[in-house]
Amino acid sequence: MELFIDFVLIGGIVINGLILLILLRSKKKELPKKLLVFFFGIIFLYMFHAYAEVHELRSLYIATFIFNDTIELFIGPLLYIYIKSLFEDHKTLFRKNWIHFIPLLIYIGVISIPFIISILNGKFIFYYLNVLNEGSVLFFSACLLYLIVYLLFSLKLFSKYHKAMEGNFSTITETDFGWIKQMLIGTLIVAILDLLGNCYEMYVGEDAIETSFITLVLVVILISYLGYYGIRQSKIFVPDFLIQEPIVQLQVTEKNKEISTADTEMFQELQVRLEDVFITEKPYLDEELTLNKLAQMISTTDKKLSGLLNQHMKITFYDIINKYRVEAVKEKLASKEFENYTLLGIAYECGFKSKTSFNRIFKKETGLSPSQYKKQT
Repeated sequence: MELFIDFVLIGGIVINGLILLILLRSKKKELPKKLLVFFFGIIFLYMFHAYAEVHELRSLYIATFIFNDTIELFIGPLLYIYIKSLFEDHKTLFRKNWIHFIPLLIYIGVISIPFIISILNGKFIFYYLNVLNEGSVLFFSACLLYLIVYLLFSLKLFSKYHKAMEGNFSTITETDFGWIKQMLIGTLIVAILDLLGNCYEMYVGEDAIETSFITLVLVVILISYLGYYGIRQSKIFVPDFLIQEPIVQLQVTEKNKEISTADTEMFQELQVRLEDVFITEKPYLDEELTLNKLAQMISTTDKKLSGLLNQHMKITFYDIINKYRVEAVKEKLASKEFENYTLLGIAYECGFKSKTSFNRIFKKETGLSPSQYKKQT
């Protein structure tokens, strides 16, 4: 059993180390990637602490104690700030969100550091540390609940921003967001299973060694998967368009908001200009088209264009652009000029960026797959 635990720990340390190396060697070191370095760095030290505990390496155990002891309080706020860093202005991000790390700092000062001193002295220096130690399962369950709540808030925030991206970008693929979503969901699953293990130990009274080992194995599996998934998608964990400067201020406009008479007249005028630009300049053929770019083409602001689409026309920027792209594909399929083009070749000509998104959007608009539609023409 000890040999298997060693294999898991060493494998996890090596994989985590490789991910850290990739992130550190990345040419672009924007804030989101720096936060990922902290995320994987904490898990890296958590694994070293587990290794030190298994092999009774006292110095390494004490050196990595804080990272193991505070991992739940650190990871939750860190991932929440990470999601914000992908979409919000970096200059004010920490000033607005530093408060999320107050519980962590209090915990380190009141619990972690006194525990380390107690380990060095061979006895608890404060009575409350003994109480916490006796009720450690309940206490760590509370820490896990803290982490789970933060992960749920992070997923909700990510979902909100993901939806808002459709109002600002015309090309969004699953690989752009897949890794981030998998990281949040995977971490949430590990936290929930760890909490269930704690509950099992609390109510059944079994030894905690097996449940803690299961958690460790799950962490290694998660890290291995995230490393493979991140490298395979070739964008090294963070989609570049999310971290380009200047930060894009996402326009989120409610579709059901009431429109005044003045706004209606303004939107009608903007709609005429927009339709004219679609006919004459065909901006939807640009796979990198954004709300801001299109707003400049019709001499308005992205906020007004967002209002036109969401409130007046009841459609998102993402949907209207891809609707025009599908129409462009249908026109080219009917044209002899494009007889020798493949379906994917035509899709790229019409502004689509990937085969997966093209197939999905085309079927959504027509009810048929591209190949089925071509056979009917």
